[in-house]
Amino acid sequence: MNRSSSTPHNNKKKPILASQLFPIVSSIFVGLCAVTGNAQSPQTIVAKVEDEVITQQEVDDTASGQIYSLQQQLFALRKAALTNLITKKILQREAARQTLSVDDLKNRWMSGPVAADQRQVNELYLKNRSAFGLMSVDEAKEKLRLDLESQVRLKRYRDALAALRQNVRIDVLLEEPRLSVSKNANSTAVKGPANAKVVITEFSDFQCPYCKEVQSNIERVLKAYGDQVRLEFKSLPIEAHQFAFTAAQASYCAGKQGYFWQVHDALFAATEPSHSTIGEIVSDLKLNTEKFEKCLSSTESYAAVMNDVEEARRLGIEGTPTFIINGKPLRGAASFEEFSDVIEHELTNAQIKSSTSQN
Repeated sequence: MNRSSSTPHNNKKKPILASQLFPIVSSIFVGLCAVTGNAQSPQTIVAKVEDEVITQQEVDDTASGQIYSLQQQLFALRKAALTNLITKKILQREAARQTLSVDDLKNRWMSGPVAADQRQVNELYLKNRSAFGLMSVDEAKEKLRLDLESQVRLKRYRDALAALRQNVRIDVLLEEPRLSVSKNANSTAVKGPANAKVVITEFSDFQCPYCKEVQSNIERVLKAYGDQVRLEFKSLPIEAHQFAFTAAQASYCAGKQGYFWQVHDALFAATEPSHSTIGEIVSDLKLNTEKFEKCLSSTESYAAVMNDVEEARRLGIEGTPTFIINGKPLRGAASFEEFSDVIEHELTNAQIKSSTSQN
């Protein structure tokens, strides 16, 4: 039986519902915002509901993760274009210095005898013989030889360009997209000065093994960079970890008595956080047990943790640990070197911006 003839098929186009159209329009709107940059300032009023206003910032805050993803794509395009323009200017300057055209300069760099290793040609042919189809053996090997020689000349060009770049001062001021992280409402869950050049926001879970693993690297970072770095801790208890939410509440409640970091450290040091573990920590630190227990069962501590969770959702953060360093995400149990690379980059950028603004 012909299946297509036995099954009803409606060729009539169905009308697009408003509920279907909204995501499409939203995507186009967000995309245009990303492409056109900040055509509107954060405080620009984009809508009014009676006498209440909605600003561009409020709109962006509700879709930070999606907008950031689009901004990254735009940044990648701009960065590639900027790299090409920088290279072009470097070549033009050097060509002018040598009173040559840019093409003549490139040819000079790539010129000179090049001899492909015949043994390598033969080995490549044997490995890729099927790719040459009906091409004769001699033609295939000649093509491989020319390709190898071209690679050598291209390497000469790249090496010469890299050497030239070393002698040219290049300050890249192109702004990278950054996530906008709200200030930590829990002031006790903060280490470092308010004016630190680098702010690290950690989204973490007290039952997450990777969060536990990375703590030693965080401490190393704080010691290495001192007052240049500020750490802000935010709780992101994962649903699969049954005690993580309670542990997050416990750290908040300890912070109410000025012991956030002591409980933070003790929870991560514990084999497995539990009610008995928290009881022991509270006892060891001599906290006011009555105040602590009242806080632990309160809507205040629940709301405080949920505030961090909602912040993570807004930023598109789903896993722990996740670090936001001056608005740039670093995911997973990062090594000290990974932290250091981002921090050094941020400190260098701050120095370049400072010197540029003074000139």
